[in-house]
Amino acid sequence: MAVGLSLLVMASKGVLRPVKQAYLHQIIPAEQRATVISFDSLMANGGGMLGQVGLGYLAQTRSIAFGYVVGGLTTVLALPVIATLRRLGERWDVIIGTAGSRGGCASQGLPDVSFVDTTPRFPPGGKAMSRVRLKDPGGG
Repeated sequence: MAVGLSLLVMASKGVLRPVKQAYLHQIIPAEQRATVISFDSLMANGGGMLGQVGLGYLAQTRSIAFGYVVGGLTTVLALPVIATLRRLGERWDVIIGTAGSRGGCASQGLPDVSFVDTTPRFPPGGKAMSRVRLKDPGGG
């Protein structure tokens, strides 16, 4: 059960990251955006590091199950904070446009910089170009 819950948490983090980045890009003015995103990353990485060390210590001194339980309870402590923020009813909490309606909406709300151009590029001759020139093993 603990492994299943751990996988669920990791999957939700994978979904949360692009949504959080889009949200921050939407509400933070361009002049402060780099600073806010850097600070967010610093706090997330620092908290993750402290959490891993602390929960690792608990798992080593008590049991792995105890470490998972403490980690889960710590995560649950964020729910009242999230609920309080949602009750504020800020305009940033409202979905704008067709997001959430039937149809694909994965890219709605994400900044243009988050997309990758996957169009293949070919030179006039029609063959794909290699960006890396390999050295000839024969010395040439």
